[in-house]
Amino acid sequence: MKSTGAGSGMRQALGWLVLIGLLLGPGNLAAAQKWALVGATAITAAEPAVIEDSVVLIDNGRIEAVGQRSEVSFDEHYEQVDVRGKWLTPGLIDSNVHLILLTVPEFFIKYEDRLVDIAIQSAQVGLKYGLTTMPDTWGPVDALLEARDRINSGEVIGSRVLVAGNIIGSGGPFSASFMGGWDARGYSLRYGGWVHPAIRNRIDALWEADVGPAMLAMTPGEAADTLRRYIAKGVDFVKIGVSGHGLGSVEPLVFSPAVLQAMAEVVHEAGIPLTTHTFTVESLRLALDMDPDLLVHPNVMSPSWNHASERQQQAIRELVRTIVERDIPAALMSVPERNKLRIYDEWDVTRHPDRPYLNAVMMERKPWMAGKDYDTEAAGLKVWLDAGVRYTLATDQGPDSADVGPVVWGRLGRMHFDRMVGLQDAGEPPLRIIQAATRNGAEAYGLGDEVGSLRAGLRADILVLDRDPLADISNMRRIAEVIKDGVLIDREALPEVEVLKYDPEADWPQ
Repeated sequence: MKSTGAGSGMRQALGWLVLIGLLLGPGNLAAAQKWALVGATAITAAEPAVIEDSVVLIDNGRIEAVGQRSEVSFDEHYEQVDVRGKWLTPGLIDSNVHLILLTVPEFFIKYEDRLVDIAIQSAQVGLKYGLTTMPDTWGPVDALLEARDRINSGEVIGSRVLVAGNIIGSGGPFSASFMGGWDARGYSLRYGGWVHPAIRNRIDALWEADVGPAMLAMTPGEAADTLRRYIAKGVDFVKIGVSGHGLGSVEPLVFSPAVLQAMAEVVHEAGIPLTTHTFTVESLRLALDMDPDLLVHPNVMSPSWNHASERQQQAIRELVRTIVERDIPAALMSVPERNKLRIYDEWDVTRHPDRPYLNAVMMERKPWMAGKDYDTEAAGLKVWLDAGVRYTLATDQGPDSADVGPVVWGRLGRMHFDRMVGLQDAGEPPLRIIQAATRNGAEAYGLGDEVGSLRAGLRADILVLDRDPLADISNMRRIAEVIKDGVLIDREALPEVEVLKYDPEADWPQ
């Protein structure tokens, strides 16, 4: 049994595995080594939830055994890596990401011919910051499928990408049926009203992929046939728009119950996960009738909890009880963060004289963000958390690009850490947040027997942390190493494909 010490010794041993991987090529990395991680505290997202002084055996890209050092033995064929003083968690899963999305029209126009590379860059940035699985819930399906396939083949490295493509029934990024009802012409949020129709139609077609707004006029049989053809492209899951997205201040229902049921049956027949897009009480009620695998942002409502009537609030509570009883995973969004509310309150343009466009974004938002009481803002979220909903980590995060100005949205590589802090702000225990960010996401996408927890037989997607995330969930940022499919990732080399320039580690709102 070969052995290396902690600290720099761990890095030396793991670095040796990286070198082997580079020599063999990315397609052969998983078979490069049998090794044992010894001495860390393992947070398994399974039972037992926490194992101190643990041993994790990895062979051929999968976890062979997990347990206390006194319970797990191994022979000289394993490279032993001393990880005492570290913490291990499963690789993270953000259940609602966008590998190709920026809320500015210039992005789509300038980078129309680089969408595949941008998707790969996003998958590499996500992997660098601990996201080993990234379900993309809205984007150009053909570009995303090509990026996914290049990663899966081993041609390029990246997070495990799952592709939905378009939100069924929704328009592309410039369409009236996506953001046409929003006042989206300021610095804070800009979509496609400013571009020529020829450009707008061309870009929208990449997203809509024949399952766009034209489906709203279809009969149940026509919608079912159209969706079958779309699934045949090879998507990993389907996201059906039950309500609109940007059609108005209150999003309308866009499909009849008969059409929704016909499409749900097609997805279930295909054996892939069904996720739903809802923004109102009644759209959520219809979504539950479809037997979904994941409810995406079900707590984002028009009107919001704080402006909902007593009857609407009661209806939401009843739906939440049903979701808990049926154990349907919920990708919760609308998670306030104390720190961001404080920053809005304290933002002063005179402190940032060299950032005029960032100042413009912040000052546009300040009237409706500053002065908000955290407990009031978190009240709607806590209805779901206190009820015990099985939730997943969900952010809407996507890439940034310095050349199109500040976006101040959900910067890829940072937002999932911010979201976990927001959940902790709301009173969630770190252990439950970690399970949401790992096992719950895996199970929602039908991958619970492959990834999401530290259990024998699962893929070895593992984070090695320098600090204890159970003491403070913000310590999830303190990543020492990322392992995917049993392979140590050279984080310093990522992203290898770099089209867009941005710093995931910059403090918000930079």
